[in-house]
Amino acid sequence: MKTTISATHLIAAAVIAGAFATGYMTGPAFADEGRNAADATVKFDFDFTYHPDELNSTPKATKLLQRLENKVKGECGMYRKMSVNEREFARACVAETMKTSIAKFGSEAVAQAYKARADG
Repeated sequence: MKTTISATHLIAAAVIAGAFATGYMTGPAFADEGRNAADATVKFDFDFTYHPDELNSTPKATKLLQRLENKVKGECGMYRKMSVNEREFARACVAETMKTSIAKFGSEAVAQAYKARADG
């Protein structure tokens, strides 16, 4: 079986090794130190263009949501081969990013379309 190692794999291995070494050197983390989930959240931005008319009606908002979800999945790494744990992390990334993005639109039609997708 032939395995290819790309620059991406090497960079990922270096990052993981660095994180492991840092974690090992700093000692254990305790839950009672006042840390919250927001400290562990990775923030990122991405470009997404839309027309203001898409925020006014549910059918247009539904199409906007489909485009947004595809973009978010790409940004969270869902369109690549990954392990089960990575897949769970990517799904959580998509869910959180979608919720945050929907709130930023400030549109009732988009919020309703998102809720309808989640319910159905």
